[in-house]
Amino acid sequence: MKRRITGATLFGLGVLCLLLAGALAWIIVPSQRKVPLDLIPPDVVVQADSATFVQAKVLPDGSPQIAVQTAGLRSATGIKPDFQAAADLGGDLADNTLIWNVYHATDRTDTAEPINRSESRIALDRVSGAAVDWDGQCHSESAGEPCAAGNVDFAGQLYLFPFGTEKTTYQYWDSTLHSALPMEYQAEENFNGLPTYRFQQQIPQQTIEMDATSLSGLLGFLAPDATTGTVSYQATRTLWVEPETGAIVGYREQQHRELAPDVGAPIVIFDADLQYDEATLSAVHDEAADGRTLLILLGFWAPLGLLVLGLVLAIAGFVLVRGSKKEHTPAHAAESEPAPVG
Repeated sequence: MKRRITGATLFGLGVLCLLLAGALAWIIVPSQRKVPLDLIPPDVVVQADSATFVQAKVLPDGSPQIAVQTAGLRSATGIKPDFQAAADLGGDLADNTLIWNVYHATDRTDTAEPINRSESRIALDRVSGAAVDWDGQCHSESAGEPCAAGNVDFAGQLYLFPFGTEKTTYQYWDSTLHSALPMEYQAEENFNGLPTYRFQQQIPQQTIEMDATSLSGLLGFLAPDATTGTVSYQATRTLWVEPETGAIVGYREQQHRELAPDVGAPIVIFDADLQYDEATLSAVHDEAADGRTLLILLGFWAPLGLLVLGLVLAIAGFVLVRGSKKEHTPAHAAESEPAPVG
């Protein structure tokens, strides 16, 4: 009797382990593959040791100056999640969307003088990491100018890739052209101690729109004899993405811009090769490594362990119950053979 009870208990525990393994692999972990609402991403810094850029400033005598400079550049991105705005979302966006306030600051590395400031407000899908339609999206590149809701339509990937990133082409946002363009998968690559997928976006040289005031200011200082002109832009971005978490653990942007006045030769107004600095590489590596380890542990090793344990317990329990039944089966009486007939 005791063996039968023990066997039934072991068999039940084995079935429970099998059910839990399936729930972890197909229900629990997939449902948790989304960015936590309370996540505060680390600050990200890209820098170039030597870059060409236009710097506008006011001289000591109070007169303005716009000139092409050569120096190191440092561009920092800080993100402040708006938890309340995300909680107030309704419809399909409710509980599925992040609202991030994003701040960019670009400075010279030698003098720490400010070169550019911008601010954005964006809604991102918690699973895919892509921008979603939201009437609160905005972008401002003027210091002190409020970010006016609805003045931009963000699309594609910006700061995150999907959980379980695939070897395919994604649409990635270009802030200069204000549109999402193809970011193509290239290869698997070990980057900074992590297995990653390398993606690249190539934007061929093309003329970009510029407001009349900014263009007039550039021409007035850089090509005073010109009456009009155009600005061309080209860029190549290379990203290294940890596929389990979708974290961008490596970033490189090579960007080039020229002012082409109607009089004289074209003038390079921006040329830089920007990459993550050491502090950023360390921060994004640690965050991606921790997330990757947890997802693999809960999504693969824990279900596998429970599967093996469940099979062992179920088989052991079955053997004990069957053996117990055999022990309690009464033996058949021996049949007597008929006596020989003379």
